[in-house]
Amino acid sequence: MSVLRVEECSQYLIECRRRRLRPRELPADVAPRDLDEAYRIQTAVARHRGITAGFKVGVTSVEAQRAMGATAPIVGRLAPQDILWGRKRTVLAEDHLRIAEAEVVFEIGEDLPCAQAPFSQQQIATSISGAFAAIEICNSRFSDVDAVPLADVVADNSNADLLIVGQRLGDADLQSLENLPVTLMRAGPVKVAGSTARVLGHPLASLTWLANWLAARGEGLKRGHLVASGSCTGITEFAASDVLVATFGADATVAAEFAPENIIIEVK
Repeated sequence: MSVLRVEECSQYLIECRRRRLRPRELPADVAPRDLDEAYRIQTAVARHRGITAGFKVGVTSVEAQRAMGATAPIVGRLAPQDILWGRKRTVLAEDHLRIAEAEVVFEIGEDLPCAQAPFSQQQIATSISGAFAAIEICNSRFSDVDAVPLADVVADNSNADLLIVGQRLGDADLQSLENLPVTLMRAGPVKVAGSTARVLGHPLASLTWLANWLAARGEGLKRGHLVASGSCTGITEFAASDVLVATFGADATVAAEFAPENIIIEVK
């Protein structure tokens, strides 16, 4: 894929964001032919949006990979405006996807330059400065995200959109990350049970995979980056007036209260 085609496709996706366009798929003359091209487009879009404040790792379970036709996790990039801390108020457009996932978010405490790769999980564990309860709200430029090729999804930032970051996980929960219970509750009796074990067997395995994946591309995680490590609860659809509360382990929570056309974020 030429530099010109990468730029043309990234500009097309940026225009879709600006004008809230919902194409069925990317135009054939600029669509990526494989995942490498898709990530080049994704990176170009991220560059136009500003600095990268973090990443999301998606498709981190066997079931999710099978459903997406993937053989490995996928990556999206988060800009500063995509990350919400504590009580916030924002507006979700009427056509915004209403899909939520409960995830452990890691804060990187020191630079991980690609020259130091490959990284072990133990090295990665010592590099983090904190882990947090979080809810990811997904979105897509496509009218039917389930019907487009995986490469198109990746080019469009792997469904990354908003990351709601809540309370810090305690030391005991950090020691139990291999199989920490996670619940995502909606208004009423709906309760989704999950576990950190769904995330490549351990969320730190997901973070380690990302660090080495970035290093292979000549990039590195940096101090202050936030990384959403993958869904502990699978995909949960929510309504415009729902309330979501995710609980990790003993008591680390993050809550999101939804109203028609807006979302109020509150950590409890």
